[in-house]
Amino acid sequence: MIRPKRMGTELAEILTADIRDGVYEVGASLPAERELSQTFGVSRLTVREALSSLEKSGLIVLRSGTRARVRAPNMDNVLDMLSGAAALHFAGASGVENIVHFQDARMLIECGVARLAATRATQAQLGDLRARLEDNRRSIGDTERFGQTDMEFHFAIADTVANPILNGFYIAVDRWLNDARQITLSDPRQVETAFEAHARIYAAIEAGDPDGADAAMRAHLSQVHDLYRERRQPAQP
Repeated sequence: MIRPKRMGTELAEILTADIRDGVYEVGASLPAERELSQTFGVSRLTVREALSSLEKSGLIVLRSGTRARVRAPNMDNVLDMLSGAAALHFAGASGVENIVHFQDARMLIECGVARLAATRATQAQLGDLRARLEDNRRSIGDTERFGQTDMEFHFAIADTVANPILNGFYIAVDRWLNDARQITLSDPRQVETAFEAHARIYAAIEAGDPDGADAAMRAHLSQVHDLYRERRQPAQP
């Protein structure tokens, strides 16, 4: 029996644990609503609430007239949830505080990716990265386009590592990064500064210099972070 309080949430947690532990394998059907209701001593409405939560989490598939079925892991569903959660987490009044935690994570991930890119990038990948850098250069003077090519340049670095989890990080926080770019690129000097930083990052990756790539990425992210925080500070009376 589960506690009356937050019954739907608790049932969802129990079923999630069962799926994670292999009680219900991918493709397997969960017990019928009536059976779940009797097993856990809750109403069928509570069961439906729990199943709806699992469906939103991407763990099961619900179809009318059939039992809920465990679905295979789907990266797109995970990334959609992460993207929305990241945007919410960094928005609003608490965003200034939260951004410190995000910057720490971004520094660890992107600097590490730059190091790996310097040791793993193929000639074809370097060619693509060089093309993204050239697109970035040509977009100077068009702030909106520059922001887009900025993102594409960072994505191209991640692509050299060929790790879907790392790619997921970039996709998950892209919505917030777009907001941050609008703030930082509103300073006309930042466009040139960002491009020069990108050029240094590329040069180190092309040279196969992981320490140099790490240092160039670290300097770039630190400069952007400092500018972002400066512009997010409330005006002094």
